[in-house]
Amino acid sequence: MDTADTKSLDKKRLIVFIAVAYCVSFLMMIPMYIGKQKGLDLTQIVNAQMCSPAAGVALGFLLCYKGEKRVPKFFMAVLVINYIIQLLLGIASVFFMPFRASEVIDLAELLGSSGTSSDITGVSTQLPAGQIYNLIGQSVLIETSILLWIAYFVAGRERRKFAGLSRNNEGKGILLVLLFVVLYLARNIGPLMLEGVISGNLQLYMSEYADLAKNRLFVLSVLGLFINYPLTIIAFLGEEYGWRYFLQPIMQKKFGMRAGVILLGIVWGLWHIPVDTFFYTEDSVPQMITGQIITCVFLGIFFGYAYLKTNNIWVPVAMHFLNNNLIPIITGTFSASVLQDQHVEWLYLIEVLVIDFIFFGLFIFAKEYRSRKKAKEAADA
Repeated sequence: MDTADTKSLDKKRLIVFIAVAYCVSFLMMIPMYIGKQKGLDLTQIVNAQMCSPAAGVALGFLLCYKGEKRVPKFFMAVLVINYIIQLLLGIASVFFMPFRASEVIDLAELLGSSGTSSDITGVSTQLPAGQIYNLIGQSVLIETSILLWIAYFVAGRERRKFAGLSRNNEGKGILLVLLFVVLYLARNIGPLMLEGVISGNLQLYMSEYADLAKNRLFVLSVLGLFINYPLTIIAFLGEEYGWRYFLQPIMQKKFGMRAGVILLGIVWGLWHIPVDTFFYTEDSVPQMITGQIITCVFLGIFFGYAYLKTNNIWVPVAMHFLNNNLIPIITGTFSASVLQDQHVEWLYLIEVLVIDFIFFGLFIFAKEYRSRKKAKEAADA
């Protein structure tokens, strides 16, 4: 049973979370608008927003549990410090940009290599100079991810359990991550294969994917996932620690298992409004926001299912990492820029709605979503 003190504490933590994850993120729409007008790269602000939910949870722990010895303070401090640095770099990328948008930096030349970058690597190593803050931010991300792992293991079992960071049911979690990969690939490639069957171009599509699999960048990118995951973990924990660990139990306790996770998906989707408006698209903002909500609701159902099944936050973290990093690989672009400046048609959203429901939405009928006991267990974990 909740005491008055517990309810007051939970309310304070929720206020801190909303202030960091939502208020700060939506205030960043001001520099995003200014940066967009200047033609600047906004990637660093987007990366900072990814880190905001976990920073909100961590700050809540530090402010509301000051005398609690079970709080892994080092771990929480790393989450908060990383977010502050990422946020400051994002602001600097708009107001303190020393380069023109048209300038480029050749990484091969900086490393002292001779010849053109394409001769050396097989792919251009030229980057817009406007991404300098993003490069710094990625470096900070790697350094703080390493610190986060150190803080995690230093914390000890009791502190990790108190903060909802225990690696429970790891075997089951690995199977669920593999299931997600299968569903993800089927969701993204399956409709193209079906279109190929209908149009009679199936052989052509299969040939294109066969050529992609032979591309050395494809192989390197797949192998790189195993390296990138631990070195960028703080960004993906940055979202999932906020949504699945913190907000999902609150929503399910208040609204029920199914309605709670669906509403969580909606508020998760709305949280993307700043990046939907100024980063993901230029000419179809309402469609992008709607599509984002659809995606977040159905992905949230599956991520939430995996979290309820394992009570292990690292499982949806791994899924979130794969969700964000597989799309540049399977599209053959090998760059996150594939997500920028998209054009979305309303008719396409009907296809997204149907496909996402089939592959991820049907998990709403799993037994994990049928019991209020699960909601209480998750809230008390």
